[in-house]
Amino acid sequence: MNLAASPIDATTIAPGGRPLGLFAINLDRSPDRWAEIERGFGGMPWPVHRVRALDARSDADRVLSVRGTVLCFPPDAIGWNAHRNRQFMLTEEACLCGHVMAWRQFLASDFRHAIVLEDDAVPLAGFVPVVSRLLSDGFDADVVKLEGIYRPGGRKVIDLARLGDHRLVRSLRPVSGAAAYLITRAAAERLLERIGKALIPTDDFLWAPSWHGLKVADVAPFVAMQSGATSVIATSVKAKKAGTRKPVLRGLTTALTRLSERLSLYWRACEGRPVRLLTATMAPWVPDDYNLGNRTAVIAEDRRSSNG
Repeated sequence: MNLAASPIDATTIAPGGRPLGLFAINLDRSPDRWAEIERGFGGMPWPVHRVRALDARSDADRVLSVRGTVLCFPPDAIGWNAHRNRQFMLTEEACLCGHVMAWRQFLASDFRHAIVLEDDAVPLAGFVPVVSRLLSDGFDADVVKLEGIYRPGGRKVIDLARLGDHRLVRSLRPVSGAAAYLITRAAAERLLERIGKALIPTDDFLWAPSWHGLKVADVAPFVAMQSGATSVIATSVKAKKAGTRKPVLRGLTTALTRLSERLSLYWRACEGRPVRLLTATMAPWVPDDYNLGNRTAVIAEDRRSSNG
């Protein structure tokens, strides 16, 4: 099996460019995950390209070179993550860099849209019809999150469009995860511009319009999920807390930052018209074919994202 990154025509985008490319982030030491990506997404109408992820375990210098970051807290931390009031780990930087490289690779192609995948992404029933409908009808968003995390019941949303058996919505509750999302070229440019050297996990950055100013939408119920496989970039809680102190002032700053992010989410969801919040409805979040065997892994991730 060839793990080399798929060649891409690095030409300027033209109006007649191809509609969609899939960009899957994958480490060389995870050929099994690449095989699963090919199995799950390879038969779809759109080409799948491999984004060769950087390995914090074996080449920290290459990871740091992507955004020009440095290890402020050697040997494991880049600096302070104000969003979560803890250290931002080298492994988290490596994960973020995978997305940065996917955005760059997309912009070097002739695709009009991209779906960025992490290599534990699994498509669910409805993935192809929903994406096809988004491409054919257009959508009022810059980033469309296709993935979801298990949570009983639904989420309060503002409806945007019907997608057959699914809905395109703006969620009033942040949706964690960055394993599968659709972006436009303009969105990729903005994400690259705004991420700069910000020390924030990819999923937190994507859902928060206060960081990038983009319109974010979700598909309900979600049409992709994380497989529940053990993370190859996970950092232990012990490592995250090692050598750190959390002064009261810093904690207050974090709380104010999170409040600002949440208010910005609401403001963007209602498009600056708070009266639209009165039209919010409950959207079913978990699809019928959700694999209940993966609940443990995704619930743990959801709790980490909610409480971190």
